[in-house]
Amino acid sequence: MKNQWLRKAMLILTLGCLTFSMTACKAEHMLDKVLEKTDSQKTEEDKTEETESTEPKVEVAKPELTTNLSGSVTYKKGDQAEPLTVEATSSDGGTITYQWYKSLTNTNGGGTVIKGETKNTFTPSTEEEGTMYYYAVAISTVGNSTNRVTSDTKEVIITADAEAQSAEGSQTEETKADEAKTEENKTEDKS
Repeated sequence: MKNQWLRKAMLILTLGCLTFSMTACKAEHMLDKVLEKTDSQKTEEDKTEETESTEPKVEVAKPELTTNLSGSVTYKKGDQAEPLTVEATSSDGGTITYQWYKSLTNTNGGGTVIKGETKNTFTPSTEEEGTMYYYAVAISTVGNSTNRVTSDTKEVIITADAEAQSAEGSQTEETKADEAKTEENKTEDKS
């Protein structure tokens, strides 16, 4: 914990000194003061870590995806989408939980967490036009230790509803009218 904190402090001090170089700020000077205070006394965090009895970390087997995502699906704006499903199992009896993500690129990392979507199924929204990629992370937990596996992506394309429906509607009406005329002509020819 100390090393992470010190690295962050050094980075902040260095950036601050570079930004405000006119104030005669010296990172070494600032770092010396920080180190004096941290070395001379333990932080509250360290004291808490020593006094708390924590459950020992255990090796958790990586979950295995038995149902994964793949491919692409297209919906009209406002249509009901089919749920996306992933399923994972744990060989060591770990409890499996899930977290869904969305991304503008076809990658299964670096996406945006979809808050509240922690089940193995997720139904994407069709309210906005465009292309979105979805994936899930399955997390196996034993005690306070975890291991995870990330699914593949599923491309979901949402197209304009008004344009597609009006084009389909006019084609369907024209086709029905043509078919009706053809039937009338066939009936007249037989008479």
